Amino acid sequence: MYTIISNILPVFFIIAIGFFANRKGILPNAANKYLVDLVMLVTCPCLILSCMLDQEMNPALMENTIWMFVGSAAFFGVFYFISKLFILKIMKIPAEQDAGVYMLMYTTVNNGFIGFPVTLAIFGEEIFFYMVILQIMLIVYVYSLGIVQVNYGSPRVSDMKGMLRAMMNACTGATLLSVILLLLGIRLPEVIFQTVDLVGSATTPVSMLVVGMQLGNSNFRQVFGNKTLVSVTTVKMISVPILTFLLVRWIPIDISLKIALVFGAAFPVSVSAVPISSMEGKNAVLAAEGVALSTLLSMVTLPIAALLLTAFYL
Repeated sequence: MYTIISNILPVFFIIAIGFFANRKGILPNAANKYLVDLVMLVTCPCLILSCMLDQEMNPALMENTIWMFVGSAAFFGVFYFISKLFILKIMKIPAEQDAGVYMLMYTTVNNGFIGFPVTLAIFGEEIFFYMVILQIMLIVYVYSLGIVQVNYGSPRVSDMKGMLRAMMNACTGATLLSVILLLLGIRLPEVIFQTVDLVGSATTPVSMLVVGMQLGNSNFRQVFGNKTLVSVTTVKMISVPILTFLLVRWIPIDISLKIALVFGAAFPVSVSAVPISSMEGKNAVLAAEGVALSTLLSMVTLPIAALLLTAFYL
C-alpha cells in the first residue's frame, strides 16, 4: 500500500501545481495549446517508443498482445450497449438533451493524459505496454462507433478524411512503429534509445501540469450545478471499473491483462470526447465539463482502484 501511495501522490501533486500555476497566471490558458501539442506530438510518442521497445517479443507476450486487442475491443463494444441502457433507460435523457454526448462520455477513457503517466508510475512498463493497446482501440472506437454514439437521435454526417486524419496521430504512429520494430526484433541504437527515453520521461510532469491547468480553467460552480452531468459522471467513475472487474474476473487470461483492463476502465472521460462532439456539431462544452469533472473525481477513484487491484491480483 505504501508503494502505491508513494508512487501516485507525486502525480497528483503535479496536478495541484498546474492548477495553482494556472490560477496565479504563471501557466495561463494560452499556454495550454502548446503544452498539449508538446505532449501529444513529442513526449508521449517518445514514451510509447521507449517503453514498448524496452520489451522483448516472445510467444507469451505475443499471445497476451492479441488477447489485449480482443479484450479492449470487447470492452468498448460492451460499454457501447451499457451506455445506451444507462443513459436512455435509467437516466431517461432524451436525444435533444445531449444523450449522445453523455453516452460517449460514459464509454470513453482518458489514456493519454491520465492513463499513461499514472499506469507507468504505479504498475510499470509491462502494464503500460497493454495500456497502449487499449489506447489504439480507443482511437478506433471514437472515430467509428463513437461518432454513431454521439449522433444518437440525429442523422450521422461525418467527414471521412477528417476521421482518418485524426486517427493517424503521432501517438498512433509511434505505436505502429514500435510494434513493427518489436516484431522484427530491431533495437534502436543505444544513444537514440536513451534520447527517446529521456524525452519520453517528460510526459508525466508535463501532462499532469496540463491536467492541472485545465482544471484551473474550469468553472466548477457551473459544472456542479448540472445535476445530470454530476450523476452520469459519478456513476461512470464507479460502475465502469466495477463492471469490468466482474466481467474479466472469470476469463482465463493473464493477470497483467486483467489489471490493464480494469485500471483502464477507471480512467476519466477521454479528452477525445470534446473534439468528436465539436466535429459532429454536438455539445462540446458539456463534453469538456465531463472531462474536467471526471478528472477531478479520478483523484479519489484511481488510488482506490490501484490499491484494490494490487491487493487482489499482486
